[in-house]
Amino acid sequence: MKFLIVAAALLSLLISACATTANYEAVLNSWKGQNISDLINDWGYPINSYKLPNGNTVYMYSSSNTYITPRNTTTTYEVRGNTIYGRSNTYGGQTLNYWCNTFFEADESGQIVTWRWEGNDCRL
Repeated sequence: MKFLIVAAALLSLLISACATTANYEAVLNSWKGQNISDLINDWGYPINSYKLPNGNTVYMYSSSNTYITPRNTTTTYEVRGNTIYGRSNTYGGQTLNYWCNTFFEADESGQIVTWRWEGNDCRL
C-alpha cells in the first residue's frame, strides 16, 4: 500500500512538472492588447471588477481547490515469547489548499494593458 501512495505522489509530481507559472504567464501575455470583451467571452465573467483612479478597470478571476491527502495506518507486529506486540503509525490526512487570483487591467477603451497573478496554483 505504501508503494502505491509513493507511486501516486511521483506520478502527480511528473504531471504537474509540465505545468509552470511561465506557461501561465505566456497565456496572460497573449491577452495584452486584446479587448476585455474577448477575454470575458473566453474565460467567462470575472468574479469582481474595480475602477481605478486613472480610469482603467481591473477584472479579477479566481480559482481554488482543496485536496486531502489519503490517510493511512500501518501496523507492525513483533513477537516476543508468547506475546504479540503491535504498533500503529498513521500518516496522511493533510488538507492542501491551492488558489490563484488573476487580475487584468483594461484601459477606458477596453484594451488589456497589463495583468498580475497571485497564489500557489497559477500554472498551466
